[in-house]
Parts: sequence; structure tokens; C-alpha cells
Amino acid sequence: MVIEYYSASEIGPRKTNEDYVDCWRTSSDGVVACIADGLGGMGGGDVASKIAINIFKASLDDKVVDIESMRGAAISAHKAILEEQKSNISSRMASTLTALYLDDQGIIGVHCGDSRAVIARGNGIKRLTKDHSEGQRLFDANKLSKEEFYNYPRKHILESALGQHKDPVIDSIKFDLALGDRVILTTDGVYNSVYLKKMRYFCDVSQTPKSLVNNVFDLVRDSKPSDNYSMIALYVE
Repeated sequence: MVIEYYSASEIGPRKTNEDYVDCWRTSSDGVVACIADGLGGMGGGDVASKIAINIFKASLDDKVVDIESMRGAAISAHKAILEEQKSNISSRMASTLTALYLDDQGIIGVHCGDSRAVIARGNGIKRLTKDHSEGQRLFDANKLSKEEFYNYPRKHILESALGQHKDPVIDSIKFDLALGDRVILTTDGVYNSVYLKKMRYFCDVSQTPKSLVNNVFDLVRDSKPSDNYSMIALYVE
């Protein structure tokens, strides 16, 4: 099983890119993929997303990558952002973090916030993460219909992120992996423009991870985005 990957991040119409991505191959020939979307404004969002991923990566160095070590790395990133707030102009900086580890055994990962991970297999596509947002919570509690959810003005208000002044909700991810799978991580700048059905189509017509990202980004640009947009594509061959 060979895992190929490609990642990219675009500033879009914003003055600052508050998204950050990273991918790396481990000594055991697995791949870690991380995506983060910073928030807080006043220069804080871009700092928070970089801290989230850089500290996460450093915390995994020389460790066996498993759910426990990934959760510990996410908590270390959370604490590092809180510490940075003491000296940064933006004391409200925070960041999402979605991180996956892929190897012959499958997918494991951690997730906090509203960046997303999905897997395309066969003719289907499935989300591996659930948004930690006000809108998602109300929808899950049957307090919003599907139509009300799409039009809810506060649906993207985050209720958990690394760096917030409460313990973050960090979901664990575990899923199998098969030849031909396409695993995709995105920030909201992508998935607000490219819905799952369209992403499934792009997986079918894109022969490489790079071509998938390029095809998706072309559509995002055509949709006149209002935010930064970032994506990681991983192909299992």
C-alpha cells in the first residue's frame, strides 16, 4: 500500500492566510496530514494555526503515532496557543485542528473545530469528522431542520477550538483503509464552495492528489470565495 499526497493553501481575498497545512511521512512509512484554520483576527489567527500544527508535529517526534499520542499532541498545541496569547496582540486567538495518520492498518486521527476530513471510496463519499459548531449542535438535537440549518446565521460559530479558554473537545477518528481510497482534508473555505457530491466527481476525474487539489481550487476560485481555502489530498494505491 502506497500513500501519495499533495497539499496547498491559498490566501483568497483576505489580507492574511489564517489557514495552515502540513504533511509528512513517518519512519514507519505512514503519513500524517494536518490542517488548521486560525481565528481571532488582529494577526492572531495565522499565528494560532501555525502553532497548532507545528507543536502537534513536534510533540509526535520520536513517538509511536497512535490515538493517545495524537490526543496528547493536540493538548500540547492547545496549551502552546494559550501561552502565546499572553504576549500576542490577539488574546482571543484560537485554531481548528484536524489531523490524520494513514498506514497499512487504516486511519486514526484527532479533530477539534470545523475543518473537515472525508473519505471517497467506490461510488461514495463519507465525512470522518463532525463540526464543533453551534449550528451542528442544534441540528443534531433536532432543533433545526435541514433547511433551517443551512440558513442559520450562527451555524459556523465554533463551540470548541484549540486556544479557547475552556477544555477543547477533541474527537478521536478511526476508520479502515482500502486500495483506491481518496482521503481529503479541507478548511471551510473549500467545503463551503465544493459540496460532497462535487468532491466525489473530482475524485473520479483526478488521477493524482495534485490534480484533485488543482481541480477543486479552480472551482473555489470561480465561486468568488470570501475566505482562505486549504486542502490536503491523499491517494491510497
